[in-house]
Amino acid sequence: MKIAKRIGILFGILTLCGCSSAVTRVSIPVKVQSEIDITRYSNFAVLPFVSEKQVDRNEELPPEVGEDIAAILRRGLARQKHFEVVSTQETARMLTGETVGEDWLTDTKHLRQLGEYFEVKAVIIGSFRFYSDSRPRRYYGERYSVRRQRYVLDYQDYMQKTYLLSLRVMIVDVETEQIVWDKSYRRSTAEAHTLGSFIFSQVGPQANTIRELGRRAVSEFTRQISPHYESEDRYLVN
Repeated sequence: MKIAKRIGILFGILTLCGCSSAVTRVSIPVKVQSEIDITRYSNFAVLPFVSEKQVDRNEELPPEVGEDIAAILRRGLARQKHFEVVSTQETARMLTGETVGEDWLTDTKHLRQLGEYFEVKAVIIGSFRFYSDSRPRRYYGERYSVRRQRYVLDYQDYMQKTYLLSLRVMIVDVETEQIVWDKSYRRSTAEAHTLGSFIFSQVGPQANTIRELGRRAVSEFTRQISPHYESEDRYLVN
């Protein structure tokens, strides 16, 4: 829709100015405001993310994955000058003896109490699903046949394993106990396997894959709540 609108604008410019006029497209930085009130929500405590248990296709994950995702988010927020974040070490110290579970996602009273304990304006918590989907695929290509002295059609069968991460991120206002942000982010990546490598991949998901998908998901969240610049095209008629 945006592309069609820009083409229409460009066509109108050419019509008014004459087809002999040169049109130059330039990209300019445009400031995009945060989707939350950063004057109110400027310091956060990020709690470990919770694995959603009632999903049949969930991969077996090590228990520290939820904390790994939270740590990635803390680092991303800490790089933004507008935010202050309770450190990973301090969070772990203050949560000593606590077990973060799915019930925390709806217990806003408990989250408010934790937020007051952390002395922050808002608490970030969430859940995640990490699962895989495997399907047979066939790749078609060409190979050179020595016997026929020409290229012939060939194919190779393989297994495509797709890893998917669905990450839910919530922001809870410590003062009002209201959930002011509740969105999900879905990221995926695919791998091609031979029979041998596919069997090996079934042992369990690679830690690097989980971290990369988590990084991509929280990066989108951080971008939405942080003021930033985006490039936007402008057309100049010479």
